[in-house]
Amino acid sequence: MGKKREEKAKEDEDKPLPPAKSIFEVKEASGSARCGELLGRATPCFTQLTSRGVPLCLRPEVLQSMMEAHPFLYQLPVCDLLLRQEGVSQCPDASSGCRGFWPHLKPLTYCSFRNPRHNPSIFGGDAVCSVETAGGRRKVGAKELLQIQKVMRVDLLAAPGEEVTLDITAPRRGQRAVARAAEWLKEILEAKAAGDDLGFEWHVLASIQGGADVKLRQKAAEGAAAMPVAGYWIGGLGYSEPLPQRAEVLQACVAALPEARPRFLPLNRGTPIEVLQAVLLGVDVLEVTYLWEVASSGIALTFDWEMPGSEEGADLEVLKSLQPQSEKDPPPAVRQLWLRAPECREDFGPISETSPVRQYSRAYLYHLHEVHELLGTMLLAQHNLHVYLNFFEAIRSHIRQDTLQRFAAWFLRTQTCAAPEKDHQTVRPAKRQKM
Repeated sequence: MGKKREEKAKEDEDKPLPPAKSIFEVKEASGSARCGELLGRATPCFTQLTSRGVPLCLRPEVLQSMMEAHPFLYQLPVCDLLLRQEGVSQCPDASSGCRGFWPHLKPLTYCSFRNPRHNPSIFGGDAVCSVETAGGRRKVGAKELLQIQKVMRVDLLAAPGEEVTLDITAPRRGQRAVARAAEWLKEILEAKAAGDDLGFEWHVLASIQGGADVKLRQKAAEGAAAMPVAGYWIGGLGYSEPLPQRAEVLQACVAALPEARPRFLPLNRGTPIEVLQAVLLGVDVLEVTYLWEVASSGIALTFDWEMPGSEEGADLEVLKSLQPQSEKDPPPAVRQLWLRAPECREDFGPISETSPVRQYSRAYLYHLHEVHELLGTMLLAQHNLHVYLNFFEAIRSHIRQDTLQRFAAWFLRTQTCAAPEKDHQTVRPAKRQKM
């Protein structure tokens, strides 16, 4: 019996994996930037991050109204799904997976291995990675991830990856991360091919690791490109590394990946400047937190996304700050309005005439944030989401017109500003005094 099992295991190992179904199509290109379609969603785009299955700071009804023009890709971090398996498996509509438990997740769902809200959210060192959850760190390997997928039935699943940031110089860490990512990916693909409880339609994204070692990154990308996966997520980036250093690694990864598959990039912030750099280098989907982060600090984004026609012969010199090995610093921030500033206290005008929350004055928003009312954050989150949706629509439009570099240069020159004061960036509620 033991010999037969060994022979069967060897046969399964030698059996080729079935090809992955295509989920992405490139429509237009402008340099390395691409405009495409990912399962009905226009790219470049950003994910709609959730916390425990619920959209950040927004009611589902608000998202539903916005989705008519901009279909969302809901991002469900694995650390949240890990704690909800029992509830989802026991709900009346358990056969629908996470959509049966959270009805607002009717559009596309994506289980990310990294949670951009936590820095860091993935920890290595053991046989499998640990992820940060609301109940502490939990180990998640390929087997645990497959069990989660059996219950949640998400459309896109990010394969596990041990994050190695660019400031880690130990070569063994990067080599171990690349080897582990390849092993875990193969285990997931083999389980997917075997069927069993995973016979429904879903797609796998391979993890690209390697730290700051460009050659190791290329090797990891080439190895992942040879596997039957639907796309890739590029790990170890989006923390506090300088943008020129990030550009060097991104450029190496993208050059080794096939053009016909989408590239995902998790970013701990995802400012408009970071977005422009990533798109210019060929990233299709970005995982961002910036618009929610600044909303919770009382900041409304006020930059413009409509480039005037007079920018035809614009100087592209400013773009060098986003390129590899650049000695120039990129602009520190984008145009924004801090609603807790004293000048907003008696300003009864709207944030802007195009804002979806223009019926609320700056003075009212000032009051909401002064008393730490959640509605203030919700209204600013709705405004910032509107700004980001239009910003990405402008990016796609300029890719189609082959004017993206001019648009990016115009944006860096005219829609950026000095870094906001430290108090503007992080505003924490005052502690209630004991009576």
